[in-house]
Amino acid sequence: MFETAIAQLRFGYSMMTGRPFHLGSLEAIIDAMLETQREFGAVGADGAELIGGPTLDDDTRHDMQLRRFRAQALRAARETDYYGQLFRELDLDLDHLSHDDIARIPPTPKRAVRDDPSAFVRRSANVAFRTTTTGTTGKPTSTFFSQREMRTTVTLNAMTFLLRAQITPADIVQVSTSSRATLGNNCFTRACERIGAVWYQAGLVAPDHALGLLAERHRIPGKVPQASYLNTYASYLGQLVECGLANGYGPSDFGLRTISVGGEVVTQGLLARARELFGEVEYTQGFGMTETWPFGGACCDQGHLHFEAPHGLLEVLSLETSAPALHGELGTMVATPFPPFRDASVVLRYDTQDVVRPVEPPLTCNMSRVPASSDIEGKLRLTVRHDDGLTTPRQVLEALEALACVPLPARCGFWADDGGVAVEVITRDDSRETRQAIGDSLEARGVPLRSLFVRTDRDELEHPYPLRGDLREVMFARS
Repeated sequence: MFETAIAQLRFGYSMMTGRPFHLGSLEAIIDAMLETQREFGAVGADGAELIGGPTLDDDTRHDMQLRRFRAQALRAARETDYYGQLFRELDLDLDHLSHDDIARIPPTPKRAVRDDPSAFVRRSANVAFRTTTTGTTGKPTSTFFSQREMRTTVTLNAMTFLLRAQITPADIVQVSTSSRATLGNNCFTRACERIGAVWYQAGLVAPDHALGLLAERHRIPGKVPQASYLNTYASYLGQLVECGLANGYGPSDFGLRTISVGGEVVTQGLLARARELFGEVEYTQGFGMTETWPFGGACCDQGHLHFEAPHGLLEVLSLETSAPALHGELGTMVATPFPPFRDASVVLRYDTQDVVRPVEPPLTCNMSRVPASSDIEGKLRLTVRHDDGLTTPRQVLEALEALACVPLPARCGFWADDGGVAVEVITRDDSRETRQAIGDSLEARGVPLRSLFVRTDRDELEHPYPLRGDLREVMFARS
């Protein structure tokens, strides 16, 4: 995004002021953007699209990505234990690496990084920070970053928020994510600070406490009177919705303008039911993970995930053949973050184990200039294989969270059964109408339902689907 951000700023500043803009450093860019916003107001969605930077044709994009992949592969071979050994065995000419050669490099499995994270650290790297995943869907994985990487990511995040008018100096930001998610929290909150917004780490506390913080009124000079931006996980947002509606909260109790929700499958049912509590706020979604940070995806108005080509190479590999997935076929997302955005811990063709579908051009969405995949369907190990093919977590969750008889977040489990799928789910009651509604909703989303088990207590779930919202942080009890 660095190249396009520079183009955005230079062109946008000149368009608004009629004066040329001379770049000094990334920090100077942020200062100029803040000053421009104070003088002329936020760019807004239409303006952000207008100055969205040049569109790369396929040949230019492929050439640029090949050069950056080649540079990262050379550094990995020379300076990391893992890839040094791998490339000696492959006997590839990395100086003249081709697109066909990239396909010969086996995807890096998650277990390799999890079991020996130091093997991926460049020997010349100036490491300053070790972070881990939250471990929601498995043993936590560690990754190392340099101070330069962190500062660059923070600054680029701030530029993105300002260009899209998502966070402004007047905002108050509540961070309702796990306090152990140190990488995402660090980069996000420091970007808020750089913009001048106020932020606070609420964490994953009891939902009634988090709602109280959102409803709280402030008298801070130059800031809005209530929290205006919420950053959280899909399952925790579901908990807030359930608790808020049960306790009589409504849209008039809050001042939220934007809810950034991610980290898990975000369903349309969740967003629809959240509007009952928070009203017509803007929802922003995206994809990011510790191992491939900061190469991530932003969600467009048609639900695709778009990945900036200068940041890295995105591949979608078939679950059946490991070749590039065909249009509409389920595949696993394989990602390679590029230099200079990724410097200390190098990963090439990292198999994220996130299931997506490739999206073929031409695109007609509001981010059509940027390569895309479908939105995340869920983790591969939580996908069910049966006689009719595959059922993904998204299919089950979309079906369940669309129903008022299923409390949010949908607490459920699903597994292969008699050539189809068995589903267990916690509901508000075990009536015939509830069972019928659940069965119809699952079938409508292509789930070949064989058995349905209605539960009323989460302890009764035999195969509970993991939820980040359950990474609960306990507050001190009153004495």
